[in-house]
Amino acid sequence: MAIVNDFQVNGLFPSVVSSNTAAVQYFPRLLGSSIGVQSVAPSSTSAAGQLVVPGNNEVNGQQFSVILGASFLDGSGDPSATATLSLYANTGTVTSPTYTLLGSATTAAPLVTGAQDISLEFKLFGTTASGILQGTYSGTKGPGTIVSGAEITNTLSGINFGNSVPLGLVAAATFSTANASNVAKLYQFQISIA
Repeated sequence: MAIVNDFQVNGLFPSVVSSNTAAVQYFPRLLGSSIGVQSVAPSSTSAAGQLVVPGNNEVNGQQFSVILGASFLDGSGDPSATATLSLYANTGTVTSPTYTLLGSATTAAPLVTGAQDISLEFKLFGTTASGILQGTYSGTKGPGTIVSGAEITNTLSGINFGNSVPLGLVAAATFSTANASNVAKLYQFQISIA
């Protein structure tokens, strides 16, 4: 598989979110668009830093994969605490995003004994002729539980793969219990084509 777009995170330099909230937290892009440019973080009002699905018909009628890998450490002490890794598609603009959930996985409780990992792979397909983006996802979540193959949570419509930016993708973490010691680290976020 050839990687066609990468969020530029890895095992040594993950994207990290940590705050005292149970709301969705979007993982920030570590590197700016060029030297000397500050990194950016997607938010509910801006998709700056999103991972862009290749346009100009590069994936029109071609199956492509989106791969995510993250770890979660819950500092709340809540024995029922869980954490969720989610992939959202932005079909709006960078300055006015419209996020749609494509899929997610949630850790088992409790998280207080150590970090738990989640890895997800989305296999997506669509054409400009139909305007539909559909697909499946699967993966693993800690400790050692399979995320069985499932259809993406929401199919997208009105997608034009001939556009320079057909859609963007953002990865997010959500903790069930707010605590300042909660930490989520995104180690992998890539788009690849077979």
